[in-house]
Amino acid sequence: MIAIGYCHYINFIYQETSMSTVFKFIKAVLLSIFIIVIILVAFNWQSVTRLYSVVSLFDEALVVDNFSNMKNVFFNKKIVKQGDPYVFDVDLAALPESFRYRGHVTNTEDFLTRRATTALLVLKDDNITFEQYFLGTKSDDKRISWSMAKSFVSILFGMQVDAGKIDIEKTVGFYLPELATSGYGNVKVKHVLQMSSGVKWNEDYLDFYSDINKMGRVLAIGGSLDQMTSELVNESAPGQAFHYVSMDTHVIGMILRRVSGKSLVELLQQNIWNTIGMESDAYWLTDSQGTAFALGGLNVTTRDYARFGRLLLNNGAFNGKQIVSAAWIKAATTPQADYLQPQVGKLGYGYQIWLPPEAEQGEFFCVGVYGQYIYVNQKHNVVIVKNSADLGFLDELNSKQETIAFFREIVASLQ
Repeated sequence: MIAIGYCHYINFIYQETSMSTVFKFIKAVLLSIFIIVIILVAFNWQSVTRLYSVVSLFDEALVVDNFSNMKNVFFNKKIVKQGDPYVFDVDLAALPESFRYRGHVTNTEDFLTRRATTALLVLKDDNITFEQYFLGTKSDDKRISWSMAKSFVSILFGMQVDAGKIDIEKTVGFYLPELATSGYGNVKVKHVLQMSSGVKWNEDYLDFYSDINKMGRVLAIGGSLDQMTSELVNESAPGQAFHYVSMDTHVIGMILRRVSGKSLVELLQQNIWNTIGMESDAYWLTDSQGTAFALGGLNVTTRDYARFGRLLLNNGAFNGKQIVSAAWIKAATTPQADYLQPQVGKLGYGYQIWLPPEAEQGEFFCVGVYGQYIYVNQKHNVVIVKNSADLGFLDELNSKQETIAFFREIVASLQ
């Protein structure tokens, strides 16, 4: 019995020792995994934080601040102010108290609040007639352009056309052989400028899996927009219908880089910031390769957006010097196909620049999602800049057309 008891005791000790060894092994494995995770997170911390920032970019409590501080979220490159700024005179005038839209009277103050306006600046005859900043933002905030950047790219593109380096009747593949087998290969440059490329693309901002949101994640966590562009395919014949494909502008930017041998940041610095009296630095968001987010990544003060609008207002001239040809401004603001014409209740399109419904001669605008506008009315010598953080921009009221109605009322009030 003693022998049997002793054997049981020895077996018990063995089992305890084995279990202890197993637990020690498991603890060691878990500790190793924990250390590896910590190292991976530390190594990729910027990617993790950028991805989180993108996911929370449009949170209602954060969106206003985010739209003025995008350089804290994405890769970016600086554009530096040069020389003396062009100084606007001031001749203040009150905004109209209300305006009519779709047969209803809309109160101006209510409209500005509902549309989460962060800045509004009105120029008439080179005088600032109204300038105000809202929701805690300031005059020196660098405000995200979103798709207003497309219009800046159009002007840079026009400069290369003026220099004879680009023929818009040639195909994308002629300038970019690396895109020859993509959806863009056989598309005329002109049709890319007109958002008529026929390339398959989902621009739905509310769809997490859409192409536009996939592109945002590429910007945040690292990747190449050039590579993403090369993977797109064609779904319809080019030059037949308007289909808004933001990546079309990236292709325009790729051509610009190829023919000039310079980055978009360098071109903007040299041809705009150094020439038209911008008063503040700006920055352009980039992918992880340093390539500018051509289709929506500029960050500029409201006053400098107005200076760009003034360049368009004056047909590409600044203080007697032609920065881009008047012919390009005319072409870029003229719909050149029936399907691009503005109509009752329908916007028109030129070369990366929009026209309001039933636009009068010389009336056009640059626009970005969530309520960014540079509106130009050449006949009445007016430029209006509006920045916003309007999460309801896709509502049933059609925010673009409602805002154009507001701008037209401002123009009428200044006559």
